[in-house]
Amino acid sequence: MRLQTCVIGAAVGLATAAVMLVTEPMLAIVWDEGYTLGREARLRDWFRALADPPGFAARWRPPASELVQQDGTPPPRPGRIDSRGKLLSDPDVLAWFWPFAREEPHGHPPFYALLGLVGDVLTPHRADLNRARFGPILLFSVTAGVLFAFAAGRWGKGPAALAAGSWVLQPNLFAHGHYAAYDAVLASLWVLAVVAFCRAAIPGSEPVGRRSRWAWTAALGLILGCAAADKLTGWFLPLPFLAWTAWRRDKSALGVLLVAMAIGGVVVFAMVPPWWTDPIGGIERFLRSNLGRARTIPIRVEFLGTIYETPRQSLPWYNTIAWTAMVTPVGFLAFAMVGLVSAVVRRREEPIGPLIVAHWGFLMLLRSMPHTPGHDGVRLFLPAFGMLALLGGIGAGALARWSLRWGRVAIVSAMAEGVVGLSVMMPVPLSYFSPAVGGLPVASAVGMEPTYYWDALVPEARRWLTDHTGPGESILFATNPTNWQYLRQTGDLPHRVFPIDPGRPRWYVLQNRPGAFSPLDRALAREGRAAYVFRKLGVPLVWVFPYSECVRLDPAKRRPSL
Repeated sequence: MRLQTCVIGAAVGLATAAVMLVTEPMLAIVWDEGYTLGREARLRDWFRALADPPGFAARWRPPASELVQQDGTPPPRPGRIDSRGKLLSDPDVLAWFWPFAREEPHGHPPFYALLGLVGDVLTPHRADLNRARFGPILLFSVTAGVLFAFAAGRWGKGPAALAAGSWVLQPNLFAHGHYAAYDAVLASLWVLAVVAFCRAAIPGSEPVGRRSRWAWTAALGLILGCAAADKLTGWFLPLPFLAWTAWRRDKSALGVLLVAMAIGGVVVFAMVPPWWTDPIGGIERFLRSNLGRARTIPIRVEFLGTIYETPRQSLPWYNTIAWTAMVTPVGFLAFAMVGLVSAVVRRREEPIGPLIVAHWGFLMLLRSMPHTPGHDGVRLFLPAFGMLALLGGIGAGALARWSLRWGRVAIVSAMAEGVVGLSVMMPVPLSYFSPAVGGLPVASAVGMEPTYYWDALVPEARRWLTDHTGPGESILFATNPTNWQYLRQTGDLPHRVFPIDPGRPRWYVLQNRPGAFSPLDRALAREGRAAYVFRKLGVPLVWVFPYSECVRLDPAKRRPSL
């Protein structure tokens, strides 16, 4: 990469980080983040114990309450954590401190949580949630800079700006890029893996020396390992690369990939200490848990007016295509489609095009397969939008070859649309729907879920609850992730949250996620009289109902229950 391109790419990454950090306090804690904070607390204790086992054991008192889901695993006694040997090899100790990569609710591997601990090192003065978000924000921002530098070297600065804009200004990517969770982390790793593979295996505009090639191969191996240690989907990351090398019959590229996969295998194993004492059994438990979610975590979701219980029931085969069209800004989607066509037409001249198409198509198909989890909008195939950003760069390059002037106009227009759309939807960018489908109001009217992640319990809503909940009164939420416990600790919710603080029921808080509605929720959404509503573009995202409304519509609710 040329020095100038690298400098501009670094500037793009820094600018992205600045925007992400400025907007981070605006975004409410979302469903999975409370669990992440609980898991990171255990990891933090394990690393502290590893630094001084006897001292930590002498001070050790298991926490009275935690944000992580409880699975019956007892905390270790002091005598089992007073040496590094025990901390590193005792299966029961590792099982408690590392609640990852096994049966639900701890099915995901730990990379995202380890990344979250970066905030402990770099911003130790900040609150737990802000620290946990810092690592994912940093990775998302680095990816933006790398994406720009890579695209500029292949297609020019204008297409690079479009590709980076399609990454940063895509509302779902932008929102998830803030969260202390695993989906945007995987999306970032997927983009970085494509870049690393191309630098190591596909000749570009600049020659790559032997030493540089193997450095990129090592980087690819590290990325593959981190992706596999983040989520089961990351285990499938090498497959599009393998398909591309088979299509090209490129033995050199295959060699790069095989070496990288070997490195990745070592990396993922090193990141999951519970596997160290039982490698075969640990991996088998992880795969059985993640591939059997139809039995363990069925989740209802509304899609185009029909409710499906995924993954037992399958969304329509075209759901990923429909979702992509509905939540991608028009300009970015148009450039990506031009890039898709250009990649196919110029597949011999620009071999990277078919590679990106292979990754995008694979991710779209993977989520479309029968009995694949289909809840939470586009969250479960978020890396596909990273591939769309790369395709957008190809499309911008194709348009610039046809007309440099009109190409620039189109790029600026698409970027402006992205900025405006994202600004309008803040602080709930996950509720974004493209103007091409009528935006959030029309999407809601045709049976798409307006929200799903409790991201609409914004500071304004929390302040209202705090100001209007009196002594002895309690707040009930329709669902109970451990986020409410965290918000009590930080003072963002009053200490009257049921069932943590039983009291006289005063409010019932419901998010507008129709697929998950109980019969009472549906009646409240239809005819309940709310005391407070948070709306975006006229669509209610969160209601606060007096509990008397619950009793009016369902007298059996005189006594609250979960």
